[in-house]
Amino acid sequence: MIYFLISLLCLGLIIFLHELGHFVMARKHGIAVEEFGIGYPPKLFSFKKNGVIYSINAIPFGGFVKILEYGGKNSFAAQSLGKRASVLVAGVVSNFIIAFLVFTILFSVGMPTFALPENYQEKAVSYVTIQGIEEGSPAFSAGLETGDIVLGIKHLNEYYLVSSVQEVQEKTAELEGKKIQLVIDREGYQVEIEVVLRQEAEAAKGYLGVILNEEGYLQYSVIEAPRQSIIFMGVLTKEMLTGLGRIFVNLFKGGGIEELTGPVGIMAITTRSFQWGWDYGFYILGLISYAFAIFNLLPIPAVDGGRILFLGIEKIRQRPIAQKTELIINNVCFFLLIILLFVITIKDINLFIFNN
Repeated sequence: MIYFLISLLCLGLIIFLHELGHFVMARKHGIAVEEFGIGYPPKLFSFKKNGVIYSINAIPFGGFVKILEYGGKNSFAAQSLGKRASVLVAGVVSNFIIAFLVFTILFSVGMPTFALPENYQEKAVSYVTIQGIEEGSPAFSAGLETGDIVLGIKHLNEYYLVSSVQEVQEKTAELEGKKIQLVIDREGYQVEIEVVLRQEAEAAKGYLGVILNEEGYLQYSVIEAPRQSIIFMGVLTKEMLTGLGRIFVNLFKGGGIEELTGPVGIMAITTRSFQWGWDYGFYILGLISYAFAIFNLLPIPAVDGGRILFLGIEKIRQRPIAQKTELIINNVCFFLLIILLFVITIKDINLFIFNN
């Protein structure tokens, strides 16, 4: 439950900061803001200051900003194209900044490489962790623990460094039935644990009797980390746009939604990642914030990118699109997105809840 609450809080913060970006930029340009809310209605508490209603709402997730769209010189529609565009882009910029800060911190302390592109994994430092131990196995009898990091294997006067699951498997098979010392990193302390390996005839479940996992991290200096974060975000942009193109083709060709994930799936993935470790959790949050920014820039009506598209059309036509026309297009697209979200949510519930 604690990991679920952490995920809920962090995802809500990503949405809240997105809306805060819109709010700050609107206030900077003197555009009337009717309400700025923390969470979603029903309303629990509110007060009014400088013409803005500030509210705290019952659903503790994210927030919203309600800007005066039409009517009066301080409305959104009465502003210049540049001011309107800056208000729309401000939320996306907030998400880019969140992602940049998360990736910079992780590159400084050690970015987990489990989902990084292949060329990044080649630069990473890898290590082998014990993820599970079979009861009654040599590892169990020797006192090995889940979470131990295998650094090396000693036998007689020889010491073998290991950095992959395959190296551990090959070396234990080579030393079958012999007494070895596993060099382990346990919570920052290096220890040696004596283990008698199984004979080949008994080794159907491995010579040690453990489930091993290969993990790694990629670390840069504090000075280099920001630059690497920018480069990494460029790689992400290319991969995300490629993935989005594939998703849209599958969606319109055959209605395939397997690669799409909704709120339920995002919560499940984020919660699991925090269970693996705080670095995994924040890595996923950085990806979500960046993906949220990219999605909001897409020229789809009902999201920020769609509204920016309308501003571009207005610039070309030298006159705004009719209010009624824009409203109809946005409402229709919003309705279609809600239907798609509903279908994806059902898929995610079946996948992440009923199949667990």
